[in-house]
Amino acid sequence: MIWMLGLGASAGACVRYLLTNIVKAHVKGDFPLATFILNVTGALMLGLVVGIKLSSLPYAIIGTGFLGGYTTFSTFNNELFSLVKSYNYRMAVIYALTSYIIGIGFAFLGFGIGVKL
Repeated sequence: MIWMLGLGASAGACVRYLLTNIVKAHVKGDFPLATFILNVTGALMLGLVVGIKLSSLPYAIIGTGFLGGYTTFSTFNNELFSLVKSYNYRMAVIYALTSYIIGIGFAFLGFGIGVKL
């Protein structure tokens, strides 16, 4: 089971890397849009996975593995502190609030969709 979880995490990290590069190539600016998109869509997908009540193994592979590799709380915090260190307090507050509020909202949305499936 552990190796399956590791494969899921590896796949999630690869998808995160690809999507980050695509977004950064097309979108410029101070707002860390790539990480924001990844974390919000990851919250939506995790809510969906929890809502459909997967059994232990698929949940571990998808929820813990893939989505754990796909989302990135550490990059979120690093980017947030970089905004603060560069005195871009307004953008730091916007980034933090939108990430938490929309992330939680999307998690509930995904859960609601999963329960209905």
